[in-house]
Amino acid sequence: MVMREDDFAGDPRSTESAGGDWSFPSTGTARRERDFRSLYERERARADREEARADAAETRCDELLRSDTARSRSREARRLSKAQETVEAQKNTIRTLRHKNSELRKAVKETEYREGAVRALSKTIERLRERLRDFQDQRDSVRVLTWQVDLLRLDLGGLRGSLEKSGEEKKSLSQALADTRADHRKALRRSRRQKTTIGSLSRNNARLRKKARALRNRIEALEADIARLRSTGAVLSKRLYGRKSEQQDKPRSDRGRGQQRGAPGHGRTQRPGLEERPEDLAPPPEACVCGRCGTPYVPNGAEESTLVEIEVKAHKRVIRRPRFRRDCACASSPLEVSAPPVPRLFRGTPYGVSVWARLLFELCVCLRPVHRVAAWMSAHGLAISPGTLANSQKRFVPLFEPLFGAILAHQNKAILRHADETSWRVQELRGEDRSSRAWLWTSVSHDAVCFHIDGSRSAEAAGKLFAGIVLYAVIVCDRYSAYKKLARMLAGLVILAFCWSHVRRDFIDCAAGQPRLEQWCQGWVGRIAEIYRLNDERLKHYDPGLKRQTPAFDAAQTALKGALDSLFAQAGRELAALSDKAREARALRSLVNHREGLCVFVDRPFVPLDNNVAERILRGPAIGRGLSHGSDSADGARFTAILYSVLGTLSMNGIDVLRWLEAWLTACAENGGKPPGDLEPWLPWSMSEQRRREFMAPG
Repeated sequence: MVMREDDFAGDPRSTESAGGDWSFPSTGTARRERDFRSLYERERARADREEARADAAETRCDELLRSDTARSRSREARRLSKAQETVEAQKNTIRTLRHKNSELRKAVKETEYREGAVRALSKTIERLRERLRDFQDQRDSVRVLTWQVDLLRLDLGGLRGSLEKSGEEKKSLSQALADTRADHRKALRRSRRQKTTIGSLSRNNARLRKKARALRNRIEALEADIARLRSTGAVLSKRLYGRKSEQQDKPRSDRGRGQQRGAPGHGRTQRPGLEERPEDLAPPPEACVCGRCGTPYVPNGAEESTLVEIEVKAHKRVIRRPRFRRDCACASSPLEVSAPPVPRLFRGTPYGVSVWARLLFELCVCLRPVHRVAAWMSAHGLAISPGTLANSQKRFVPLFEPLFGAILAHQNKAILRHADETSWRVQELRGEDRSSRAWLWTSVSHDAVCFHIDGSRSAEAAGKLFAGIVLYAVIVCDRYSAYKKLARMLAGLVILAFCWSHVRRDFIDCAAGQPRLEQWCQGWVGRIAEIYRLNDERLKHYDPGLKRQTPAFDAAQTALKGALDSLFAQAGRELAALSDKAREARALRSLVNHREGLCVFVDRPFVPLDNNVAERILRGPAIGRGLSHGSDSADGARFTAILYSVLGTLSMNGIDVLRWLEAWLTACAENGGKPPGDLEPWLPWSMSEQRRREFMAPG
């Protein structure tokens, strides 16, 4: 409680005693009590007023809060009502579209029924036309027979006159007339049978012609299938047994193989970092004494030579840590001290950092399967089971995941990246309705590589490597549809530059097994080679540091654009002259449709013409896939992708992978089995130059 000075205006004056205590005179005690009581009542009333004002303010705040809540609820209700109206409108639209869809389906069914009725009426008209032709033939026959009957009637009239004269002649004429009528009836029946036979033969002929047309169409389709299968067989045979390179045959050179006589050599490789172990090889003592007089030989210098040896052998470190006990009564000092234990990467395992580093190096750099790594270690004195090595792989994922994330984040800032994918195997995916096939995706920049193994080959799987792009970038890839969808998903952050090597391969595969297309294929391969040559000539004059290039570059740029325009114009003319089912139309159509992506390198000289960088990066993992048959589980696939990414990035930057692995795993062991918090000293683009030289040192 705060008291003001004016509250004590009517109080008696206090006096200070000799001891420093305050006291009042003994007189006026009742008055002082009344003054303190009134002062207390005034202060109590003021406190009650302040409390009432605080309650009123709190009540006002609650009212304001309730009013804000009501307004927000009303806004939310209006928004929900609008959303409900939108949903109802969409539902009405969907019902309308469904109704229209059902009407269109009915119309389609009616159209199909009418087409069937038209086809049936056409067949009926054809049959009626055939019957009409038969009737016309019969009508002509009837006319002939009528004419003959008229003639016979004339003859009969003459005969009747003669018969009147002669009964015998009448009988003979009647008999002749009867015979003639019988002959006419037989001829008419024979004509009818012939017409029936002719009709059946015509129908059989039409049926056989229809069957012959179907057989001709079938023969043409089978011949096309045979040609396609022959071409496919030629392509597959070339991939399995032919040359792996797609380079065209070149004329042989007169230069011999190997080092040429008189040409300067590079000399012996210097190895200054190798450890030197001196050895003294002295002759036996009896050889150092003259065999005739017994005089010993005197020293005469020494002859030195070097011999490089290599020694790999497992050994066991026996670590002794002496303990020291306190020999005094000081309780503040520890009772016993000893050296700290040697840090281990994984608790409960007897293997040191060098064993784990060698395991990762053999698995992911030398591409050996687990059982061969176990056999290699056993051959060098360390007997270890393949199951132990395989079960240890999942322990390394938390140690290398931060590095993988840092590498991917660094890649997302690059303006040029390569993308490609190849098949992989994850045995855990095998099920009743699914195979074990997965896909190994890669993303390559100028100083980093990232891998990802996914059971899908869709754009979403590719997005796990490219969705984090933060700058405008160009992705060099093939024409697979997943990359096109990825570009649409990233909405303008990337431009796809398609690979010319794949275009060239289209023409080579198109002519495989087709002798008539060999010359055509060679012509297109030559045109594409000319594009490569002109681009190389242009890059000789290209300086990325200049905003405006030299006139020599401008001239080379003009020549390149002219060659590209001529190439695409030739493709358009040839495609227009071919049918849609022509074998060479597919390659030409793909070339014309992908012109925009194939010409990205024209205005951006830093973009290469092909995706060979990613193809070469995938070559090592493809070899490892063939040796180990992929991964057994999803954890193993994750381990493989992360280690391939980290160690592949180190190899791209010239880092000694085994030396770096030993240093990294040692740092993890010293950090309690966890990766260090600061990753900059471990990444090639952020480590110091001195540290880079240490990791790049031979040894």
